[in-house]
Amino acid sequence: MKGFKSVTNINNSMPQNQEVIGRLKTLGLNEYEAKAYHALNTAGDCSAGELSEKAELPRPRVYDVLSSLQYKGFVMMESGRPVKYSAIPLVEAINTLKKQKKSQLDLDLDRIEKNAESIQGMLKNNPSNDKFSIEDGVWTIRGRNAIYSKLATMFGNAKDSIVITSTPSGMERKFSEHYGLLKKARERGVTVKTVGSSKPAKFEVDSHVNRDMPSRFVLVDNQALFFLTGEEAHPDEEVGLWLNSPHFVNTLKKTVK
Repeated sequence: MKGFKSVTNINNSMPQNQEVIGRLKTLGLNEYEAKAYHALNTAGDCSAGELSEKAELPRPRVYDVLSSLQYKGFVMMESGRPVKYSAIPLVEAINTLKKQKKSQLDLDLDRIEKNAESIQGMLKNNPSNDKFSIEDGVWTIRGRNAIYSKLATMFGNAKDSIVITSTPSGMERKFSEHYGLLKKARERGVTVKTVGSSKPAKFEVDSHVNRDMPSRFVLVDNQALFFLTGEEAHPDEEVGLWLNSPHFVNTLKKTVK
C-alpha cells in the first residue's frame, strides 16, 4: 500500500515550468504562490487538497498560500464541498497588482513629502545653515532620477530663460519628463530655447538652433547643469555637474546663439 500511495502522489503532481515560476516571482509572488498559480493555470479548478498535490506544496501551507493569492488578486474561490479555487486570468491579475502597487506608492510618496516638510523645518532652524550656501561652488549629481529632480527644480523656479542642448533622444526624454513644468514656465514669460540636431516634436519652443553640440547641458537663468556621461551610460550611472554662476552661464549662452 505504501508503494501504491507513492505512485499516486507522483501521478497527481504537475510538471513545474521553472521559467514560468521564476517570471511569476518577479511579479511579487513567493515560491509557493508562484507554484500554486502555475498549477491552477495548468490544471484548472482545484480543491486545496488537490492543489497541494499538483503544485507539490506542504499541506499545512496551502491555505495560507491560497489566501495570500486571493488578497493579491491572482486566485478566486468558489464555495461548495469541497471549496474550489481557480486562477484569475493573468491580465486581470496584473491590473489588480498595478492598482495595489500604485495605491501603496501614493501612500509612500505622501509619507515622504510629510516627513520631508517636517525635516526641512528642522533644518531651517539649524544655525550651521548660515555658514555656507549650497549655491556656492560646483556640485556633482549622480543618477538620472537625481539629475532630473534638479532639472525639475530649475525649471519650476525659472524666471527668465531656459536653454536645453541635447541629442534628439535626450531632447525628447527631457521634454516628455518635464512637459508640465516647461509649459508653465512659458506661460509665465520664460523663454525656452533648444540647441541640437532636432527640436522637440510635441512642444513649441521660442527658438531653436540647429547645431550639433559636443556637450549636453541645460541653462536656466544663472544656473547650469552639465551631463558628463554619454547617453549610453546606465541611468543609475549618469553624472551631472551643477553650478550657479551668472558670468559662466552668460558666457555659455553666447556660444549657442
